[in-house]
Amino acid sequence: MKFGVLGDAKIARQKLRPAILNAGHPITMIGRRDPSLGLDPQWGDVAVGSYQDVFDSPNVDVIYNALPNHLHVDMTIKALEAGKPVLCEKPIALSEKDLDRLEETIAKTGLYVSDGYMVRFHPQWKWLQSLDLGDRKIIQAIFSYPPQPDGNIRNYSKYGGGPLWDIGCYCVLAGLMLFDGSPMLVSSFKHMEKNLDVEMASGGIIDFGDGQILNFNVSSGAALCQSIKIVGSEGWASLDVPFNPPEVTKARFAVSSAVASSDRKEMMLSTGREVVFDPCDQYELMVHDFVNAVAVGRVASMDQSRQITRIIEKMLYV
Repeated sequence: MKFGVLGDAKIARQKLRPAILNAGHPITMIGRRDPSLGLDPQWGDVAVGSYQDVFDSPNVDVIYNALPNHLHVDMTIKALEAGKPVLCEKPIALSEKDLDRLEETIAKTGLYVSDGYMVRFHPQWKWLQSLDLGDRKIIQAIFSYPPQPDGNIRNYSKYGGGPLWDIGCYCVLAGLMLFDGSPMLVSSFKHMEKNLDVEMASGGIIDFGDGQILNFNVSSGAALCQSIKIVGSEGWASLDVPFNPPEVTKARFAVSSAVASSDRKEMMLSTGREVVFDPCDQYELMVHDFVNAVAVGRVASMDQSRQITRIIEKMLYV
């Protein structure tokens, strides 16, 4: 399938461009707000035009939407109305009201849309989902990075900036992937940036029912850090780098039933057993899944997106 890309974003150049090409699909056009600016040399010999040019091009089969967060819904709707399925950067919507508009267009056009949570396709998450830990009880998640430079879109609420939309969405997704039930926000906090209109740090406690609790913290004013640990009635597991893993990444786990009773305490309070995953590119795996979904006519589901949007809206505005 021939891809058109909306936006000359860093993630598009550095992550999705190689993922799309390595998955065996050409990139035929890049859409920019001002096409006269040309393209970053990383794109190579690719046509550049306006967003509308990408929508109208007969040489574009599907679209990857890499625009800032506040443009995700509007431009995805325009692409669908032009007959193009869309792989959209996360978060796909900044409000449930906008998500309603998007779902109406998906229903009307019958075209496939997916939000770009690449972690869904990494083997480490599939392993974590299938691991028998007994009744799953607790998830602890941390995701942080240092302050962004002046002018970065993450520093402005009008663009959907702030760490909750940027990385908090991954933490909520972790709960949706690892727990049953529907999330309900129990409590949350946020500390605002001194000279910006976005939060610097935030965290929440989310109840998934039946004793399942997600506790997460995110920050755009701390050292680069990612961690996730899940605890069940029979064991625990953690991923070394859960959201942006290197090509080869690791996990650790301990299950009480796997050792003699006399050794259980020592095992459960140790660093656990190590698991090493085969090399992979989670973005390329996401592209493969998206293309296959379009080819077979899979029905798009925004259920997880809606639950993520609902939780983060409440954390920010209620």
